[in-house]
Amino acid sequence: MKEGKLPIPKLHEILELKGAKNSGIISAGIVGHDVAVIDIQSAKEQAYKFYNNESDILLVEKSDPITFPTPNPGYYSVVVNSNDIACSGGIPYGFLITIIAPPDTTFEQIKVIQKETHKQCKEFNISILGGHTEISQSVNTIIISGHMLGFVPKDFLVPNSLSPGNKIIALGYSGKEGTNILIEEVGEAIYKKFTKKEIAEWKEKNSDISILNIALELNRLFKPRLLHDPTEGGIFGALYEIVATTGLGIKLDNLPPLSNVTKKLSELLNFNPYRLISSGGLIIAVEEEKASKIIEFLRMRNYPAEIIGTVITSDKKLVYKEEELLPPEGDDIIIALNNLKKKSDE
Repeated sequence: MKEGKLPIPKLHEILELKGAKNSGIISAGIVGHDVAVIDIQSAKEQAYKFYNNESDILLVEKSDPITFPTPNPGYYSVVVNSNDIACSGGIPYGFLITIIAPPDTTFEQIKVIQKETHKQCKEFNISILGGHTEISQSVNTIIISGHMLGFVPKDFLVPNSLSPGNKIIALGYSGKEGTNILIEEVGEAIYKKFTKKEIAEWKEKNSDISILNIALELNRLFKPRLLHDPTEGGIFGALYEIVATTGLGIKLDNLPPLSNVTKKLSELLNFNPYRLISSGGLIIAVEEEKASKIIEFLRMRNYPAEIIGTVITSDKKLVYKEEELLPPEGDDIIIALNNLKKKSDE
């Protein structure tokens, strides 16, 4: 496609894919209109209803790009942003998506991304409010940047405030998103290390990286001190982040849940699975008396979950078996993909 904006007829096709129809939208996604206009009072209704609470409603916002190779970038863009909104306690409401694509991109590729975005937004009851699509030689691959709005009653805003003695729970498998990426990228030589059943079962049970519904349900029922979805840098990176600017640390008693598929991949491609991009997981911090109740709640719903550690007063931010773990430096998906390329070239 030529550099610049999409031709207006093509833009009309894209703008027909708007996700869910939520109340409060006065204007959004119209050719020639550069902004979305929202009636905030009407838009708040979802949050009031979900929490059955009448405290003041707060607006929460999040922006996150998709830059790693993924099989469904439109889906991932919606999910990673909605995950963060949910970790604040917010009900996702609206989404804006910016797509910057190189000149060798076809319109059909752009439309597939918009269709994925539209489908996922409809499933989550999120309206697509607008965005921007442009063809530019400034990028080598398609870059997607999403921006999401949500609402949460003040009484249910997750405080993200830790105290010594709080228990840390890991929900979901470490490196889930990274494992999904690697499974799509690996060649036949690597696949021979797995059974077809292993790969089929992984894809069936772990392709979804959304924690939207379970995070909101945990917040409504248990009011945790913190909800945090581990993304780039993996579980260890996320744990380090949540205490990095405090006078607190985390003492790990157990390692987070790890699947056999991810474990095998880590051995084959020489990466740390606890530092692999982990969207689809959730870190929960709660008062000690709530921890076992949450574990019981999650296991009854077939979520892999473990109490992995305790918040402590310490200058050492993350400790496992008396060893201080290093802060995150990038993501081990880079190491895994580089090692995969070397193996493929052999």
